Amino acid sequence: MARSYRQPTLRQIEVFKAVIETGTVSRAAETLHMSQPAASKLLSNLEADTGINLFERRRGLLIPTERGQRFYEEVDRIFSGLDQIAMAVENLRSEEHGRLTIGVLPALSGRFISTVIRSFAQAQPDVFISLHARSSQFLIDWMRSGKVDVCVVTGRVDDPHIQTEPILTMPMACMLPLDHPLAERPSISVADMVDEPLIAFMHSSYTRLRLERAFEAENRMPRVVTEATTAQNVCELVAAGMGIALVHPVYAETVEGRVVMRPFAPPNVLDFQLCRLRHGRNRRLVTAFVDTVRATAQAFARDGIIPRSGRSVR
Repeated sequence: MARSYRQPTLRQIEVFKAVIETGTVSRAAETLHMSQPAASKLLSNLEADTGINLFERRRGLLIPTERGQRFYEEVDRIFSGLDQIAMAVENLRSEEHGRLTIGVLPALSGRFISTVIRSFAQAQPDVFISLHARSSQFLIDWMRSGKVDVCVVTGRVDDPHIQTEPILTMPMACMLPLDHPLAERPSISVADMVDEPLIAFMHSSYTRLRLERAFEAENRMPRVVTEATTAQNVCELVAAGMGIALVHPVYAETVEGRVVMRPFAPPNVLDFQLCRLRHGRNRRLVTAFVDTVRATAQAFARDGIIPRSGRSVR
């Protein structure tokens, strides 16, 4: 007899989406203002109701399966449509005031962008700010269609209508578990990493491309054992002892005290791209916001908020 499946509930989908985007069930539960056991149960019920194995469970971590990732992409697309409806409503409500719509990578949606928005809001208290954390390609598509005024992404942006500038330009760092033998070294090279299990971003990501080019320059092949879609996932896997990773130093914020950061030698620079339309709307507000992003990025590096060479995050 064929098994019957149930339609997933909205709350199950919300938990699933939050787990993918935050990296852990505990963070997802916190985001959704619910208990971790309740979130775990909803996630298990989702898999049972749909009959789809959405995650692999390794040492207490949830790693999206291929089907889980594909399901997330569909969920994110649908939620994005709902977000656009909500955005239209908010536009109508606040059209008499200044409004700025900002896009940012999930990896920068914590301390960095919060500091930027706080500083901007102090100088522009009457401006309504709408913040969206999405992937680079998603944000660039939104910018082309006029849905965001300014965004921060990774990789190069090849569009004559979009003005870009690099921010948070820093050498890649090697992130290691606290008890890893390489943590005793002042810097880490490709030769040191060649036999180590690596946690990496997906093939389509800018950071993964830089990792592979660094190994190709030494005629080596990286031993990637696990791929992940978000910086939070990569960092949590390293903190759990699953392997080591090459990352932008700003990513260490989410696992501060649970990993060690070492310089990667020779230096290999990573950055983010601050983007705005060349002839977009809200030019005065966008310019003011861009100035605030620049100043905040410089302050983060100057004041040591981002780990520098030779400094551990313990």
